[in-house]
Amino acid sequence: MTVVLHVTGAGRSGSTLLGGLLGQIDGFFNVGEAGYLWERGLAAGGDCGCGAPVRHCPVWRDVLARAYGGPDAPETEALRRLHARTSRGRAVQALSITGRLPGERAAVAAAAPLGRLYPAVAEVTGARVIIDTTKPATYGRLLSRLPGLDLRYVHLVRDPRAVAWSWLRVKESRETMVTRPPVTSALLWRAGNLAAARLWSGDADRYLLVRYEDLIAEPEPWLRRIAGLAGAASAALPVTGRVGTLAPTHTVAGNTDRHRSGRIELRLDDEWRRAMPAAQRRLVAAATSPVRQRYGYR
Repeated sequence: MTVVLHVTGAGRSGSTLLGGLLGQIDGFFNVGEAGYLWERGLAAGGDCGCGAPVRHCPVWRDVLARAYGGPDAPETEALRRLHARTSRGRAVQALSITGRLPGERAAVAAAAPLGRLYPAVAEVTGARVIIDTTKPATYGRLLSRLPGLDLRYVHLVRDPRAVAWSWLRVKESRETMVTRPPVTSALLWRAGNLAAARLWSGDADRYLLVRYEDLIAEPEPWLRRIAGLAGAASAALPVTGRVGTLAPTHTVAGNTDRHRSGRIELRLDDEWRRAMPAAQRRLVAAATSPVRQRYGYR
């Protein structure tokens, strides 16, 4: 059975960094945000983390051929439409309230071809653990209903004001990163974290809550705990103190920082404290309370 370590929660919470570090562990393979493979990687012609277009990356070319016969198989378009429908904010909100997807039975049936992706990744790469940083809990809900996958959940949480500020920033890069107004970011943060906690926080053997700020402050013990969740507690880690080493990855979507490699210093990104207007900070704080306080963000 293929072990999938699903990093869930809200976007812009630091999952690109976390996935990049975990992907350096022997036997682990980081696919990035596989939920967006079909749209950003294939339909939009996006780049793999290695720099090649996803369609021409040797790893993804072999994975897609093994799973579907190639990148233009009918299943890839069907999975693109499914993810576009199930990853919307209102679907995440409904999941946070009811614990089920809207139209869940039909969505699970449509997701059946997705179950072939992860075993194909494992076969092509030899990985024992696959890291997927597709944050929406709706995606994790679909994966959990597919046979043949052993799901573990890392619920990554970051201060909602930092998340909202990240959604406001425009990065100079070769890939376009969308922006969102603070109130939208706040509501999606609230729904995303409520949904993840509702679905999985009661299963201590398969769920781990990690705060981004704690991960940056003490990366080694937190990476050790996450590796242990996936059954590799004794694995060598790619960090010494607060310095990490990243080899090029084969991630299919996510923050443009996924293209970085080499030596990196793990530093807290708290630019929002000095750069975010006070009115925006108050708006986000109000929209995310009391969930924000539950995670220690006063």
